[in-house]
Amino acid sequence: MSQENKLQEVMIGLAASVFTFMDSSESSTVFEESRITEAELANKLVHILKKHPYPPTKVPRIRRFVIELAIWMMKEREENIHTFKGLGMEEVLESVLETTSELESFNVFSGTVGLNRHNLPIHSLVETALKLMEDR
Repeated sequence: MSQENKLQEVMIGLAASVFTFMDSSESSTVFEESRITEAELANKLVHILKKHPYPPTKVPRIRRFVIELAIWMMKEREENIHTFKGLGMEEVLESVLETTSELESFNVFSGTVGLNRHNLPIHSLVETALKLMEDR
């Protein structure tokens, strides 16, 4: 199970990074070819955040990556904002704000010790996501 979670963390992180370099038509093609809708992905992302109400030590970056991908999705299409709102993303993000840990501040680990900090703290990402949902 921990291997599955680790793979999920890596794939979400990769998606969050790769999608930022795509334009709308390229990302639409990716969703069409994968036969996954953006609404399905949004649902899965909210589910992952609900599954991890506290920062997990086995997959310390999963919540960060989910929020980064959600931000990209909301910036890409306004419909996604409504989808995330309908799924209760605002409440889940508020919960993330309350349970943020120092563990989530690091990008690189040696064992359980964080070595390389992210430039942007997770609470800033959460605030960005909440602001996107507030504006619509």
